[in-house]
Amino acid sequence: MIVTIHQPDFLPWLGFFDRWLRSDLYIVLDDVQFIRRGWHHRDQIKTPQGIKWLTVPVVKKGRYSQLVKDVKISNHHNWKEKMLNAVHAAYREAPQYDSVYHEIKEILSKNHTYLIELNIELLKYCARILDIRTPLELSSTFNETSHGTERLVRLVKAVQGDIYLTGLGAKDYLDEKAFAEEDIEVSWQNFQHPVYPQLHGDFKRMLSVIDFLMMVSEPKIVFPN
Repeated sequence: MIVTIHQPDFLPWLGFFDRWLRSDLYIVLDDVQFIRRGWHHRDQIKTPQGIKWLTVPVVKKGRYSQLVKDVKISNHHNWKEKMLNAVHAAYREAPQYDSVYHEIKEILSKNHTYLIELNIELLKYCARILDIRTPLELSSTFNETSHGTERLVRLVKAVQGDIYLTGLGAKDYLDEKAFAEEDIEVSWQNFQHPVYPQLHGDFKRMLSVIDFLMMVSEPKIVFPN
């Protein structure tokens, strides 16, 4: 069984979905610390004025060590209208604008309390469009209290996985020996970013998946051989 473990980011880039699609199980890492300047509540889109952030405001004051699963959306802001206006301005001429914009608007209208609820609903929507059928489970349901590589190893073992699929960004900190000691193979993702038609100038990689969904009529992730 191939397992990938990743935090539930907000409308993440295509490389994440490539890894999800290649796995037999996606464990959503929801019981680790929220990164205030990370990707949990924001990502980038391409606009006529250049690259811009889409950001979900969250409650941070006095919550410096909160876990991802405990982060609440700050619904005191008029953020949904601003976000939808930004998406409209950036993609109103995109081929798939009508369907993608409608779905995102519907999801945002549900007034989620927690960020993870919103993120997972958006992830499941994207997975449906990309024909990703790999199931997901929350890491918090395993009650695992270890940290770092040990936590990852134990989570993979808990679901009887024998291959851990991870991104190249983990090479700086992942202890492959800890996996080998448990007869778990570490597989490094080799994602080749697809080039597809984009609006607003030269092609930009690593944008939010929303850019891809807006532009491609039958979205399929492009894999290397």
